Amino acid sequence: MMYSGEQPIEVIPLRLGLTSRAYLVRQHGVALVDTGIPGREGAIVARMKESGVSPDDIRLILLTHGHADHAGSARALRDLSGAPVAVHREDAHMVRSGRQGALNPIGTAGYVLGAVYGRKGSAHFPPLEPDIILGDSFSLNEYGIRGEVIHTPGHTAGSVSLLLGNGDAIVGDLVFPTIPSGRPGLPFFADDPDEVRASIGKVLAFQCGTIYPGHGGPFSAAHLRRCFPGDHMKSPGQG
Repeated sequence: MMYSGEQPIEVIPLRLGLTSRAYLVRQHGVALVDTGIPGREGAIVARMKESGVSPDDIRLILLTHGHADHAGSARALRDLSGAPVAVHREDAHMVRSGRQGALNPIGTAGYVLGAVYGRKGSAHFPPLEPDIILGDSFSLNEYGIRGEVIHTPGHTAGSVSLLLGNGDAIVGDLVFPTIPSGRPGLPFFADDPDEVRASIGKVLAFQCGTIYPGHGGPFSAAHLRRCFPGDHMKSPGQG
């Protein structure tokens, strides 16, 4: 255990639209996971205050990947909180340039949404130089949270997931709700669908609690495992 008398880990969803989510993770310290599209800083701060959290309480801003709907308000929230921004090295170029690049649709939903929203691949947001460049793993102990950030590529080359010590996970766009059922499925856009599946397996190998995606959900790990069956997807001890 990281501390004597350890406090429970809280995951607090911050709803930013019909399905989009950022998250607060609170234990002995507080981290903000993802920041929404540009201009969402006011909504995020307001929802933080509803949970008794002020910008000064944030010790880390973690970006699950470099797309505009997750990194768009990062610069503004760093300015408000003074907290460092962390992103994986493979997505750091998006954050530095403020451009997410082309999206790669997979399946009908991806192609339809790509047409509806136009050339979303040109989406841009206020650029910033990341304070922390992530690799394969990154402990959150020094930020007061029992958890680890791991590399879970597939949606983008630099997508990451946060594995918490209570068995929960925040996975960004590794998993999307399917239309119209809402059950967990592949993301509508992915650089490499096979890597997505492998990364889902990596998360499920360690976590058995609640899975929090960037859109929709949450889902139980058991539900996710049923939707992505296979021995390689099972956590240790699962039959």
